[in-house]
Amino acid sequence: MKKKLKLSKRGKNFIVSSILVLFFGVLFFQFGKIDPGESIIKKDNYYIKIDYPEIENKKSNRKVANSIKNYIDEKKEEFIELVKDLDTDDRIYDFLVTNSVSEYEGIVLVHLEVYAYTGGAHYIRDDQSYYFDKNTGKELSLNDFLESSESLDRLAERAYHHILEYGIEREMNFVEETVREGTVGSLENYLHFTFKNDGIEFLFPPYQVSCWADGEIKITIPYKELEGIIKKEYLKESEEPPINPVEKNTRKLEDMKDKKLIAFTFDDGPLDKTTNRLLDNLDTYNARVTFFILGSRVNRYSSTLIRAYEQGNQIGSHTYSHLNLYKLNDGDILKEIVNTNNEVKNIIGEAPVLLRPPYGNTNSKIKALGDMYTILWDIDPEDWKYKDKDKIAENIVKNAHDGAIVLLHDIYETSIDGALLAMEKLQEEGYAFVTIEEMFQLKNIEPDKTKSYFKF
Repeated sequence: MKKKLKLSKRGKNFIVSSILVLFFGVLFFQFGKIDPGESIIKKDNYYIKIDYPEIENKKSNRKVANSIKNYIDEKKEEFIELVKDLDTDDRIYDFLVTNSVSEYEGIVLVHLEVYAYTGGAHYIRDDQSYYFDKNTGKELSLNDFLESSESLDRLAERAYHHILEYGIEREMNFVEETVREGTVGSLENYLHFTFKNDGIEFLFPPYQVSCWADGEIKITIPYKELEGIIKKEYLKESEEPPINPVEKNTRKLEDMKDKKLIAFTFDDGPLDKTTNRLLDNLDTYNARVTFFILGSRVNRYSSTLIRAYEQGNQIGSHTYSHLNLYKLNDGDILKEIVNTNNEVKNIIGEAPVLLRPPYGNTNSKIKALGDMYTILWDIDPEDWKYKDKDKIAENIVKNAHDGAIVLLHDIYETSIDGALLAMEKLQEEGYAFVTIEEMFQLKNIEPDKTKSYFKF
C-alpha cells in the first residue's frame, strides 16, 4: 500500500505562494500591456478599426496601459450599444481609433483620436492624451512641466496670440471670444501637447477654439517664448526638423518587358516585425512592392520606412488616420493628405505621389484637393478577414493577370506569408513583381491625377 504524501504547513504555504505568484504574473502579462497593431471588427451595420499604441511592457507601465485599454474599450462599447439597433439604410457606421506615440527627455506621450460615425453630417471625435515617466510609469500632466503657479496664465496668453496668427495666415475668420474661452488658463484647455524640435505643439480639437468646419487647430510655441513658463530641463534650442534624403536603389526594367506584370501593394503599415519580414524576402523573387503607409506610423517606424525605400520599393500614402474622406470637410481632407506627405518627406526626403484613399472612397473633389495619383485595386484576397496564408495565396494566384494590382496589409504575418507564397507560385508562371511606378513605365502609361487606377 502506498503511503499518502503529507505536506508540512511550511510546504503548503510555499505551494500556495507559488500559485499566487504565477496567477498574478499571468494577470500582469495579460493586463499590464497593450499589444500593438490593429483590431478590425466588421458587422452588418458597423465597422470597427482600432490602432492600438505600442507601449513598452514594464511593470511600471501597467497602470497607464490599463487606463488606455479601458478608455478604448469603454468608447467601443458605447459605440456598439448606440448603433447595434440602428437601421442601416445602406449605411455603415464607423468606429476608428488612431494613435501617435513619441518620447521626449524620458517622457512618453500617447495621443488617441477616437472617431465615431453614428449618422449625421460628420464623425464625433474624442481626443485623449497620456503622459508618463518612462522609468517609473508615473502619469503626468501639463502641470508637471510648468515653472510656477502663474505659468498657466502666461501660457494662455501665448496660445491666444498664436491661434489668432494662425487664423490670419490662413484667412480663417476666428471669433476672438471663442478663441479666448478655448485658451483660458485651465489645464482642461491644454490636455494635448507634444514636444517638437522647434517648440511645444498644442492641439485644440474641433469646437474648442473654432467651429467644427475649421477642424483641429495645432500651434507650435517656440521654446524661446516658453522660458519662465516651462521648466528649464524641458526647454531646448529651437531647430528646424532635418530632412535627410535617402538614396533609393533602382533596377533595370529591360528584362521585365516581356513578362506578365503584377503589383503587390500593402496598406496600413509600416510595422517593424511584419514589414521587415517582407523586406527580408523580396530579393528571393526579384520583387519590389508599393507600401501605402499611414502618416500616424511614420515617426514610430521610421527605420523600417527608410529600409523599404532604400531597397527600391515605392512609398505611397494611405492618409494620416485612415478616416473616410467622404465624411470630412475640405480642410480635414487636406490635413489627412498633406500631414502624411510632410511626415514621409521629413524621413526619406521625398513626398509620396500615390494616394490610396481609405476604403477606396474617392471622388473628383478629393482628387483635386490631394493632387496625387489615385491607386485602388482589382484583386482583394481579404487577408484581414481570413488570416490564413494558404487561403490568401490561393485567392491571389487564381485571380492573377497581367497588370493586376493586389491589395494586402503588411501588419499581419499571415498576409506576408501568403504574399510570399503567391510570389513563389506566380514566378513559375512567368510573372514579374513591380511597383506602381515601374508598372506605369513598363506599360508606357502617362499617369493621370483625375483617374482611379484599379489595374493596368
